[in-house]
Amino acid sequence: MKKIIPIVAIWTLFLTSCASSDNSAIEETIPQNLTSLDSYYSQELVWSDCKDDKKFKCAEIQVPVDYQNPGDASLTLALKKLPAKQTSNKVGSLLINPGGPGGSGTDYVTYAEDAFGKRLMDSFDIIGFDPRGVALSTPLDCLTDKEVDEFIAFDGTPDTDQELKESLQLSINLAKGCEAIENNLIAHVGTQEAARDMDIIRELVGDEKLNFLGASYGTYLGGMYAELFPEKVGRLVLDGAVDPSLSGEEQSFDQAVGLDTALRRFVEDCPKHDDCPLTQTGSGGIKEIRDFLDSLDAKPLKTEDPERILTQAMGVYAVAGFLYSDEWWSYMRQSLATAFDGDGTDLLSIVDLFNERKDDGTFATNATEAIYAINCFDEPSDATEEKVREFAKTWIKEAPVFGDYLAWGNLACTIWPVKDPNPINKFEALGAAPIVVVGTKYDPATPYKWALGLSSQLSSSVLLTYEGDGHTAYMRGSECIDKEIENYLVDGTVPAKNIICPAIVKAE
Repeated sequence: MKKIIPIVAIWTLFLTSCASSDNSAIEETIPQNLTSLDSYYSQELVWSDCKDDKKFKCAEIQVPVDYQNPGDASLTLALKKLPAKQTSNKVGSLLINPGGPGGSGTDYVTYAEDAFGKRLMDSFDIIGFDPRGVALSTPLDCLTDKEVDEFIAFDGTPDTDQELKESLQLSINLAKGCEAIENNLIAHVGTQEAARDMDIIRELVGDEKLNFLGASYGTYLGGMYAELFPEKVGRLVLDGAVDPSLSGEEQSFDQAVGLDTALRRFVEDCPKHDDCPLTQTGSGGIKEIRDFLDSLDAKPLKTEDPERILTQAMGVYAVAGFLYSDEWWSYMRQSLATAFDGDGTDLLSIVDLFNERKDDGTFATNATEAIYAINCFDEPSDATEEKVREFAKTWIKEAPVFGDYLAWGNLACTIWPVKDPNPINKFEALGAAPIVVVGTKYDPATPYKWALGLSSQLSSSVLLTYEGDGHTAYMRGSECIDKEIENYLVDGTVPAKNIICPAIVKAE
């Protein structure tokens, strides 16, 4: 079983579909045999031209696998930088994370000109890094490409004991594959150690305090940093907030409700357009989509690829993916129309986009594996089969399309072999400088209530609200949101408390 919907920023989903960055020009300039934490903080950071585009700079650094025993083994972090375009007005470095967990920060930088405003690019060296276990940073490569395909496609709501057995076996195989990675990396990919890596990066780039913009899961990573290093907090923006006080089961339920809420808004909007494939409105339209998805269980759709079909799990995944941005609703209408006519090609394409699957059947990164390894380590589950069955029955009352899928997904973390021995379930960051928390009213992946929860915990938080649709708020078209965030990051101007930015009005 699996948690089907990654908590990942929309920019990663869209932009990494266009190309993958090639950091093969990273030079082997990293000190070897680092044996103490002090030596990690004092290693030399050497930037060189990236092979894919020389306007970017690439580097590698070493961090300890285990911060409790830093002399035992090290792992490599990949970094990528877009240097500030106006060095005379440079503020410092801005570390970024696109979410996931499992999103590639180096890819995020590759598309900086679309993902960040001009003021940020003028004023900061924008630096992305692949967190430990992710992409180019000593990745947890736990499955073959063929096994990842099988994992993604398998039934997300098992109807029989045999389906449940096979589904659990897929999760067990994933865990075993991750356990085989050397240096017990599976036990050291949690967010606490990733946040400690960020402090080493802060020191090596020469910043006294950390400036950070994190989206989606990146808010959890940034909040963890603030909790561990409150005195080192510079200007932090946490966009699409995750509430650390919630259990994995609570997060799954909230996300199911958030996705269903977003789907209702799509259904309400659909009749306004001539290409709407739905014949009913309101709850009838919701049922129409759910009935279609249920039909895929017995009769998966053919696609243009004769070797691939669109299964029920993949259909659910695709519909959820389109909800991450209201700008994608037009493509959702078109894709549902072709699917209702028996062609699953368009929906399959969004599944591949989410999972960074390339045309040749390989995957650009290990994001599909990393999201489980990190989520299950950070948020272990004790949900039994009996409890999950009960979840599935009750959650669909409030989330009729996504409730049972996300309920069953908890079993993947029940069988996961490692968990954080010292979890931190509340971020207060006492003594930290002001931190800006951003929430979107109808966010499908990180519900607005999570922003309220995180903001209420952080001692120095200021909440910024976007009353729109889609996942995260920055660079989504709201001048109000972009102005407040950029004024804060560039000038240090903290937004007034409880600013609410209205949804942008789009032409019909």
